[in-house]
Amino acid sequence: MERGPDVTLYDLWPRLPGGARSELLRHAAEAGWWVLDARPGRWEALRPLVFAATDYQRFGELAAGVLRCALLACRRRAGTAGELCRALDDHREPRLLDPGQRLSDPALLRMARPDALMAGGRPWFVELNVGPNIYGVPGLERRSAAFARAWPDGTPAEPPSTLRARALALAGAVPVPDGGRGRVLVPTWRAASGIAAKLGGADALRRYLRPAAEAVGLEVTVADLSEVRGGAGGLWAAGDRVDVVFNQFAGSVVTDTAALDVLREAVRAGSVRLFVPEAACLLSAKQVLAWMHEDLDLYTPADRALVLGHVPWTAWLGPGQSAERRRRVLARAARERPGLVVKPSSGHGGTGFVAGVDVAAGDWVDLLARRSREGTLVLQRRIVPDTTWMHFRSVDGARDTARVPFVVSPFLLNGRTAGAYVRHAGPETAPGAPVNTAAGAVSNTVLLLPDP
Repeated sequence: MERGPDVTLYDLWPRLPGGARSELLRHAAEAGWWVLDARPGRWEALRPLVFAATDYQRFGELAAGVLRCALLACRRRAGTAGELCRALDDHREPRLLDPGQRLSDPALLRMARPDALMAGGRPWFVELNVGPNIYGVPGLERRSAAFARAWPDGTPAEPPSTLRARALALAGAVPVPDGGRGRVLVPTWRAASGIAAKLGGADALRRYLRPAAEAVGLEVTVADLSEVRGGAGGLWAAGDRVDVVFNQFAGSVVTDTAALDVLREAVRAGSVRLFVPEAACLLSAKQVLAWMHEDLDLYTPADRALVLGHVPWTAWLGPGQSAERRRRVLARAARERPGLVVKPSSGHGGTGFVAGVDVAAGDWVDLLARRSREGTLVLQRRIVPDTTWMHFRSVDGARDTARVPFVVSPFLLNGRTAGAYVRHAGPETAPGAPVNTAAGAVSNTVLLLPDP
């Protein structure tokens, strides 16, 4: 079998000097911060994952290559966002989607955070996570900075700043009118889910968004979405004409439908831009990973090796599928049940995840057939991830250690690696559960060791 680029990523914490590790753990146990700006969970990690800087940079480049291959698979099936919605059989057309948006627009990959499991050090990308609703960045940066300060000799360094990379990407997205400077709107919003709902109020959300509002070189207006006015002829907020909206939300979660209608009219008329087009959210559908495997013969040899070596085999089941293809996928699913997992194509938070090994052989195909009549599913080869020893403390101060699996997600801004989001199981997480915060996973970050 062709294999992908020789990229590996190992947690190097055990190789670091024992005295320095103890010192960092002592500082972390006394710290008063938690990883995210939202409400903390029961457990938090007392140390970061530690990677070699060169290995992490190559890992990010690998992730960017996987995203590029994903977009190529979408462009083989659709030329516009509206066509891609139909190809995905997605009837929940995003509220701020411009159906005429070309899939050739590089802004579609402006911000992403693909998820990878390591198996023997080899990264396997199981989800793509493209779009605007990528949270946790300010808290993660504070945590990595605190870890770096706590290391006695300062050898491990923070990863490149996600906030700085995002500010540069935002500045690049704002057009500069003749004789003036473009203006960006950093809005607050009300929502039933997502970061706004977790933070619980406009003031807390404004504090969370402050780094974007302080981006260097931009004219910035901070206002609530309910204050926007205009439409096809332009968008105004607090008396200012707006060129770009910093949309760290998906339109589907915002409860102020009147404000969304105004914003949608301006977006579809081209009188304002979203920092991340809502069409980018479509690339996160797990069916795209299945398309990549369907298209193996259409990629260049290097890209084919990239998909085979770093995207686990994935296939889809759902409405619109030919009877013959459906039969073949179900037959393979029956043969390989213990080595497969099933997920909704458009699900998130681990919802709907089922491992074939946990289902009786006689029930497996029936489960797949029934659920795929209701919506598109993907079957994916089960990755048994690497584990590492992690130190934890709880909200009430209890300490624990456990050997846990982990997911590593590089933040990619315009294809460049900046920062990291790590999730790993907590000491009380059930074995075999998806490594997801909704299933009890703990959020964390990384430090990087320079090359010797």
